[in-house]
Parts: sequence; structure tokens; C-alpha cells
Amino acid sequence: MPLRRVVVVRKVSAVEQQQRRTDAKLAHAIAVGDPLSERVVLAHREHVQSAAQVEAVLAERRLQYRVVERLTPRLAAWADLVVTVGGDGTFLRASHVLTGRGPDDGPPMLGVNSATSSSVGYFCAATAATFTDILDRICNGSVCSSGLWRMEVAINGAPLPVLVLNDVLLAHSVPAETSRYVLEVGGRRQDQKSSGIWVSTAAGSTGAMRAAGGVVQPLAGRELQFRVREPMSWTFAGELLLEGLFADELVVTSRMLAGEIYLDGGHLRRPFGFGDRIRFAPSPRPMPWIAPKDVEQRRHT
Repeated sequence: MPLRRVVVVRKVSAVEQQQRRTDAKLAHAIAVGDPLSERVVLAHREHVQSAAQVEAVLAERRLQYRVVERLTPRLAAWADLVVTVGGDGTFLRASHVLTGRGPDDGPPMLGVNSATSSSVGYFCAATAATFTDILDRICNGSVCSSGLWRMEVAINGAPLPVLVLNDVLLAHSVPAETSRYVLEVGGRRQDQKSSGIWVSTAAGSTGAMRAAGGVVQPLAGRELQFRVREPMSWTFAGELLLEGLFADELVVTSRMLAGEIYLDGGHLRRPFGFGDRIRFAPSPRPMPWIAPKDVEQRRHT
């Protein structure tokens, strides 16, 4: 791929956040060397060094680059490659800007895990130590992007402006309250009460879905997965409709006065009310992504 312009999306570490808006307890813990702060401080040091290494390599290769804390649609349109320096959370936030609804799929994304001592970095193909090699292989065409399928969510027929990379939790706006809704999928329909519903992409099946008892799906898969949380199954009529895969759509009609959907963890949230219909479906196209070589092996361990 011709590579001239790169946007670097740099995470703001916990220490940097504390420096901007002082958290007295964290500041004190760092100052006195409290063991609770050791991991935070180490991750910050690794992150700063990784970000400096990424910039140095881009400068050496005489590439145009811009370093930002948040990606914007304008910068995404300018870039030939988006490099995230942080962890999976940084990668997720940047992915939300790539809507996949324009004339093309947007620039590919390359994740750099900037703090390997504490970050899992499933989406990150590089570290500071390997960034030079991977960037050179992208430039000479020996590394090509793969595709990550995402999820489209619509409320009452209006699609939300972002595509979900990992998962969505649908629940009552007060998590301790009962979630009441009608679930429709695969031609079946059921009135349910539970703690909510998880819906995930294949990429997100290693996170909350897996922890909730779901199955890890191959990354190349387009199907979405759902799982009902803590169902009050004794109140259900007919065969239980609690989990499964779907390639078309899943629709939830709310029987709650106040509900909430949480997209990709706590990154985004949207309220809904009684009678609102929330539709989940695979994205129209996959998102370009530079995948780690061993990503499937890592996802199953």
C-alpha cells in the first residue's frame, strides 16, 4: 500500500490524566511509592517510551504524521494509516471514527501495545520493539490488512453513528433493576425478564461474552452472538431463547421506562424507553486492520 500520511492516536496515561486533573489519592500514592501505584507508574513509563519510539521511526522514514489524542473524521480521511499507541481501549475509540459508510472503508488501523507489562492488546500487532519491522513491511507490501467485522445498532430504525467493534450490553438504566423486553431472533419471539443482554461481534467474543459463558468465535466470522444475562427463566413461556449466533438481525423491544445500551464497554452509551426497538446486525463491510500473526492462538488461551 502507498504510505505517505500517518495519524498516531496516542493514549493519555493514568499518570498524565492525574497531572492534568489532580487526583489527590493517586498523586499521594505515587509520591510515597505506594505498591498500589507501581503498576500505574510502570505502565506510564513504558507508554511514554513507546510513543517516542513510534514518532522516531516515522520521522526516520520521512513520513508525514500527526499525533493526536482523539481521531476525527477529517484526520481519518487524510491518513493512509492510523496507528494507535496504547491498548485495546485506544484502538476501540479510534475505530468508532471509521464508519465504513463512505466511498471506501477508510485507512487500515495498526495497534501498538505501548505497555506490555499490563496491557493485553488483542488488537495490537506491534510493540515499540517490533514497530519498525511491521511498518517497513507495510510499506513494501509484504503485510496486508485483514478485515474486522463490526456491529450496527439502530434505535427505532435510526442507525447509531458508530459501529461497535467489541460488544453491547442492553439493560435497565439502573443495573440492579430487572430488564424487561421482547427478544426476536431467527424467526422466534419471547417475552423476557433478566439482568440484560450481551451482544458481541466475533472480535468481542473473548471479552464480556466469554466471561458470561459465551463461545469464542473466529475473527473472520461475520455472525454476531447474543447471551441473556441472569434470566428469570421461570417467567418465560415456551422454549428458552437465551443464547446463540445470528447472521441477520436481533431485535429487542423495550418494556422498560428507562433502559440503556452500553457500546464497547463504557466508551459510549445511549438511553431508550418503553416501546423502543433496538436492532443489532452485522456491519455492511469489515474494517481494514493489521492483525497480529498469533491473534487467534492468543484469543483461545
